[in-house]
Amino acid sequence: MRRYLIIPGALLAFILFSAKSCKDDPGISLHDEEEALNSFMDSVKDGFSASYLDEESLFVFTRNAKQKLVDYSDFMNISNDSSLDSVFRSQAMVMVQSLFGEGLAPARVSPGRVTYIDSIWLIEPLHLAGDGLYKGELGFREEAVIISGEDTVTSNAAIKKLEFLATKSKKVIGTDTLIAWQVCLGEIYLLQTP
Repeated sequence: MRRYLIIPGALLAFILFSAKSCKDDPGISLHDEEEALNSFMDSVKDGFSASYLDEESLFVFTRNAKQKLVDYSDFMNISNDSSLDSVFRSQAMVMVQSLFGEGLAPARVSPGRVTYIDSIWLIEPLHLAGDGLYKGELGFREEAVIISGEDTVTSNAAIKKLEFLATKSKKVIGTDTLIAWQVCLGEIYLLQTP
């Protein structure tokens, strides 16, 4: 029986004595750590405030625009749902407005209207359209169901086009204010109704 206790005890002692020390590495000073942190923060700031976007950033912003389009549909459905509390519905409209660029107004609230976006595709990728401005276009198919009264349901589908923009804007991060790139939705156009 004693042998069964010695083997696990020896294994535990080996692990304990062969583990690295919890003390700081004497080769790294506090000054070196601060310098490395400052260097990292500067590289992050440079990435956020770059004058031009690289291919990877353009791809990410395009995916972000697609997600914002889906969010737009979801928030509009919440704001159009008259069975929800008015505070909840008005907050959904604030969220809708935050998806669009400055001066662009989203669709009006239509009580009883429910929309579904069942496909999104890229019409024109983001391209430089001015100083600090990139533009692109997405196409999407929107299915709308309008419920009027207790038993009247109208359904229609439409192919639409959405402009989306990548612009520079001020962002507050902690105590710093950075000029960073952001993507926002632009105008929505009706292309066809099947």
